[in-house]
Amino acid sequence: MSFAASFRRSRRSLKGHADPSPDGDERGWALVSVLWAITMLSLMAAATQALTVTSYRSEVHAMVDARAEADLDAAVVAAVLGISDLRPERRWRVDGTATPFAFDGLKMRVSVQDELGRIDLNASSGAIIRQLLLGAGLRPDEAGKLSDSILYWRSKSGLENLQGAVDDDYRAAHLTYLPRHGPFQTVDEAKLVLGMTPRLFATIRPALTVYSKRPAFDPAVAPREALMALYPGDPGKVEEIIRARSVDPNASMQMGFSSGTATTLTAPSGRAYSIVAQLVIGRRTFTRSAVVELTSSKERPYFVLAWH
Repeated sequence: MSFAASFRRSRRSLKGHADPSPDGDERGWALVSVLWAITMLSLMAAATQALTVTSYRSEVHAMVDARAEADLDAAVVAAVLGISDLRPERRWRVDGTATPFAFDGLKMRVSVQDELGRIDLNASSGAIIRQLLLGAGLRPDEAGKLSDSILYWRSKSGLENLQGAVDDDYRAAHLTYLPRHGPFQTVDEAKLVLGMTPRLFATIRPALTVYSKRPAFDPAVAPREALMALYPGDPGKVEEIIRARSVDPNASMQMGFSSGTATTLTAPSGRAYSIVAQLVIGRRTFTRSAVVELTSSKERPYFVLAWH
């Protein structure tokens, strides 16, 4: 039975309210139509309101995102100025220690890491890489094999007398790629080396770089993970060095500058630095990471090598 027929029947069954005339039916249909129209208009109004609220929230998020992006960009520029400052008391630390920075009414934390304090995947010897892996907890045989695999990856021609993975091992593992036989383009590329596990990579990642282009690293500005390559199995010595840095954060050697007075110091032209800025707005955290190389040009004081 249709809704209309059921409606007419229910009207006739009500004692004292039956209205079999055509006018009564028409009034019933009119009431149903009005109720239906009101229901549809209510649903449309609710949908429109929901759409308006969603649009408003999207616009607010976009405004917050734009503000955060601009403020983080400002933090990167401030860091470049900070590490280039010739005044020792104003110079920013470059050993990865976070520096408070306020801008646009917001507080941020900005850390700068001199890439000379890290181990270069392309320039470091197998011995240093092996020490790094030992410091990360690998057994001597495991560290030797994986360090050889890293050397093989970056070698232009196949190296002999290596214990690590070679092209055939990648084929046997059914991987879709082979070693580059060229320099690592990014630190993350090391994750592709056969034998490198996600957990191990996360442990040694802060110690690695492809930007220093030096066979040795500077312990004065090295992160904790890189120092473990100098003192594998001796975390107490590493912590002692980290604590010693906190005694005089403006020491010129600690900052990665040559020793001397403020009048003889020069900006570290040609050196690369990693900058990480973090900003919290409400419940959201925004991060900007960049690698810049300083220059001696006033027109272009730095080059951007990486930007995330």
